[in-house]
Amino acid sequence: MSSSSSSATASLNFSNIETLTGSNYKKWKEDMEIALSMMDFDLALREDKPTAITATRTAEEKLKFAQWEKANRMALMIMRRAMTSSVKGGIPKSNSAKEFFDAVGNKFKDSEKAETGNFLTKLTSKKFDGVGNVREHILKMSDIAQKLKELEHPITNQFLVHMALNSLPAQYGQLKVSYNTQKATWDIDDLISMCA
Repeated sequence: MSSSSSSATASLNFSNIETLTGSNYKKWKEDMEIALSMMDFDLALREDKPTAITATRTAEEKLKFAQWEKANRMALMIMRRAMTSSVKGGIPKSNSAKEFFDAVGNKFKDSEKAETGNFLTKLTSKKFDGVGNVREHILKMSDIAQKLKELEHPITNQFLVHMALNSLPAQYGQLKVSYNTQKATWDIDDLISMCA
């Protein structure tokens, strides 16, 4: 790869990283992992720092150390650059990209718990109010279930169908009876087609 195309790729990848503001950690982390990988700077996240250079080290070991040092330095600069100053100020300083990346992740674990709680509350309290159509209502519930899955709290399809049925008003009573008396279970797509 030529120097100019390498520079263009690095610039393109860096510009695709969403600035970490606090509420977008998952997206930032994903963007960061992809960008650092494409620029070959993820070495510092994947491998521990090689042992220090001494006179007895081989040329290959010296090269590996130099590559890791560059990847570590660049990864740290890119991560720090891609966050707001208020977020950056809350992360402990580190000379290790891996430690810094992990510290950022630890900082946002609590917000993931709160986000999970919010999605669970939305899912369990959602009721069809007659505004819009049933398909949209069930798709919104399915979207919430997908967000919970992304937060590593997957909802089973059967549970989602039960929640969606329970969210429907009394005029869908026959549909609920029909579901409960059948041996076969429906998936969310079956439920949508029954309601549409």
